[in-house]
Amino acid sequence: MDLLKTLTVYDFGEVTLRAAVLGSGLSLLFALMKRGRWSKVFLDVAILAVFISSALLLKALLTSDMRLIYVQSYTSKSLPLFYKFTAWWGGQAGSLLFWLFVLGVYALLSLQNDDHPILMAVFSSTMLFFLITTVYAANPFERTVDPAPDGRGLNPLLQNVWMAVHPPSLYLGYVGMTVPFAYAALGAFTEFTEGIVKKIRVWLLVAWSFLTLGIVLGGRWAYLELGWGGYWAWDPVENASLIPWLTSTAAVHTFHLLRRGSHRLWFYNLTVASFILSILGTFLTRSGIVESVHAFAFSDIGNYFIVFLVLAALFWITSWLYLVRYKGVGGGGVRFRPLTRGWFIDWGNYVWVVLTLIVLGGTFSPVITEVFTGTQIATRPDFFTYSTAPFWVLAVLFSALSLLSGWDKRVNPFNLKWLLTSVALSTPPLLFGGNLWASVALLLILYPTLMLFERAFRLRWKVLRDPSLIAHLGLLITAVGIALSWNYRTPHEIAFKGQEEKGFYAFRLKHLGWQEYRGPNYEAVYSMLSVKLWRWDLGEVRTERRRYFASGEITTEAGIKPLPPIGDFYAVMQGAEDDGTFYYEVRFVPGVQLVWFGPMLVFLSGLTVALRSLRRRLSHQDL
Repeated sequence: MDLLKTLTVYDFGEVTLRAAVLGSGLSLLFALMKRGRWSKVFLDVAILAVFISSALLLKALLTSDMRLIYVQSYTSKSLPLFYKFTAWWGGQAGSLLFWLFVLGVYALLSLQNDDHPILMAVFSSTMLFFLITTVYAANPFERTVDPAPDGRGLNPLLQNVWMAVHPPSLYLGYVGMTVPFAYAALGAFTEFTEGIVKKIRVWLLVAWSFLTLGIVLGGRWAYLELGWGGYWAWDPVENASLIPWLTSTAAVHTFHLLRRGSHRLWFYNLTVASFILSILGTFLTRSGIVESVHAFAFSDIGNYFIVFLVLAALFWITSWLYLVRYKGVGGGGVRFRPLTRGWFIDWGNYVWVVLTLIVLGGTFSPVITEVFTGTQIATRPDFFTYSTAPFWVLAVLFSALSLLSGWDKRVNPFNLKWLLTSVALSTPPLLFGGNLWASVALLLILYPTLMLFERAFRLRWKVLRDPSLIAHLGLLITAVGIALSWNYRTPHEIAFKGQEEKGFYAFRLKHLGWQEYRGPNYEAVYSMLSVKLWRWDLGEVRTERRRYFASGEITTEAGIKPLPPIGDFYAVMQGAEDDGTFYYEVRFVPGVQLVWFGPMLVFLSGLTVALRSLRRRLSHQDL
């Protein structure tokens, strides 16, 4: 009785996690014994235990129960309730439990009528790995004997609405890769039936769509919160999400070649690679082996991931050899005529793979240099920019031309009308700004974009019935936005004293003053600028600096005046002096709205195709 009195609800939470370890272990055992039904029962038990553990952790976070070290480390009593909820994935232990929660949801949705032992083995082994890692390396229910009166609070950079939706979106992409991988393994060791291939494609589209959304939301957060006017810095953790996106993009396209009796091995390898690279990205984020502003602190958790990655790689090699030697699946197949749709998709695959290898090699180069020199030598962002730029252009060009051609009909890649139009539209950056790279990039991207828009215009409202065309338009729109914003974002420092008015290109800026105020868990100073574009009064922008009580950290909130579709006026308060002089860093970021709009089209289009297929499956049609 005395023992029962000393037990807390968090002891029960830890017990449920350990029960989940046992459940997933038994599920794997029964799967290996080819008892799929029993395997599914124990997998469901493990999932239920994860859900209960997640609910208990959320209760602790929302009530600021400082008995848990995790709650004490990532929340405070003054932290707004919304951010107490997002603290679930704000730290190492909580994010792993959230990973498991998402995996459980995917398993319940994708395995409703499937209990094949191979599927069960993939899901149960993946869940078992993350459960072991959570319980023994990053336990969210670890308690303290002497609870602090208050917590350290959530990282101020994470107290942003975009960081509330960015990580869950990425997790839906990362974790979602488990489902197509499971069905790919099933197809490899049984038969790639039409039903299995379609299931791979549907769940691949779901994961790829959410990964697209997660990447763009992360860019939006960086643009708003970090105060540098950019959205992509080629940071290792940023690259970790891009790498599986590249291979899954290639896999989504390869499905169309597979339907024509070709590239079965390509499709399998790209699907498996997307899963393994998602785990690799999770490892990169959590191990701390490469320095990053986004990564968690260095931890022994990386050792667990290395073991799982090695086992996954061994499975990949074994299954690949099995397909090639015993099932006769090779790289051959249908040969597509040059300049037809199949030809563009085929060669586009090589482009996506080359991009993957460049980003992967550059991201892990600090680890490689450390092995040989003892010191990490970081890869400069310019390496990624200039080495990948030609291949991004090829990817955009092949994507557009593949839709403009047919499977048996060649496309004429030379359209004088749109070529001259592209030259005319891309010349001003060179003539008025002396920016050769911007002109070249715009020329190469606008040319296929205009041709694809012409096709969309001819279809008129029928284009809404073609998600593939909308997705490719989204990719091209994004490319135009990147070409503009990437080449024109040079900051300018301007000092204002009193209510001075100064010019910035075609803008007139006037400092209106400043004010102190107190937020729920921080104190801040904000200042206001009046912005005019020629004689057009654009209103005011507000930029501020905050100091958070719990951590003492200082953050800067940018002031942004959107001017769609031409760009953003962007201002950041750098500091102030006792004499009332305020220092600002201001810039104009052209075309940045296209960077947000284009990926949303890609996300919605991919999800639309997936949901249509899932709806057909639920109505007992051909999936």
